[in-house]
Amino acid sequence: MSKRELDIQLYRLSQQIKKGEAQVSSLEVEFAKKIKIARDVIGDLREMEEKIAQAADRFKEACEKDTKRELHRLREELKAAKVARENASSLAPNVDAVALGKAKTLAIFDSLIFAISNWSADGQSAGDVELALQSVLFPTVYERVMKGNEDYRVETVPHSALEIVKRGRETVKWLRGTTDSALIDPATWDEHACIVQQWLVRDALPLIYGARDPDWDDDRPLSLTEIVEWRDMPASRALHFPLIFDGMDLVEKYRDEIREFTGLPEFNKQQVTTRIEP
Repeated sequence: MSKRELDIQLYRLSQQIKKGEAQVSSLEVEFAKKIKIARDVIGDLREMEEKIAQAADRFKEACEKDTKRELHRLREELKAAKVARENASSLAPNVDAVALGKAKTLAIFDSLIFAISNWSADGQSAGDVELALQSVLFPTVYERVMKGNEDYRVETVPHSALEIVKRGRETVKWLRGTTDSALIDPATWDEHACIVQQWLVRDALPLIYGARDPDWDDDRPLSLTEIVEWRDMPASRALHFPLIFDGMDLVEKYRDEIREFTGLPEFNKQQVTTRIEP
């Protein structure tokens, strides 16, 4: 074989080596990309795993809270039922236990909102806030009670009553520091009454009943015109607010039994001493 032929073969071999090296380099780049993609996928999966674990922990905590809340509600219902049975055995024969239960509930809520509106240690009162609270309580609680919904009855002062009064008074104090106008001013009502109403639905009522009722989302609070009519036009109450009117009649009718069997006298003594500084 001549030197020229050897040079040709050597050249061809050199070219094949370069081609092979290029293919290897290309494979290395391709595999590096695939490895990076695989590592990114693994990283995403690990991140997803962490999020799912955190979500599972939060779900577990929420379930535990819901379970504790439901147990608390059931215990409160059991206590209330026991007290109601004991009270019923003490009632005069002519007393309607169902009507009395309705009267007790309305009287307890009336006392709560009265305590909240009389919030200040220096004697300030907030009748406008009381109207905002009534605008929610009338359709959300009072009417359901008067229609016979037993789940809404509260026949003894709840253990959360003083805490609700405290939070309500803090809401009044915040409101007084936010606006110089009372809620009965239409513009102020439109802007701020919803804050008081939402506090009642989202904070106070769940404390009393142990949970939120989804039906509350569909309830429409009374308008400023409607609640002012209730306050200022007693003669129209029976016509325009028949259920509430009947409920207030029951409260008056069973005034002595309410005082004796609900725990309101002791609550009223306690709430007076917990008014806050303006």
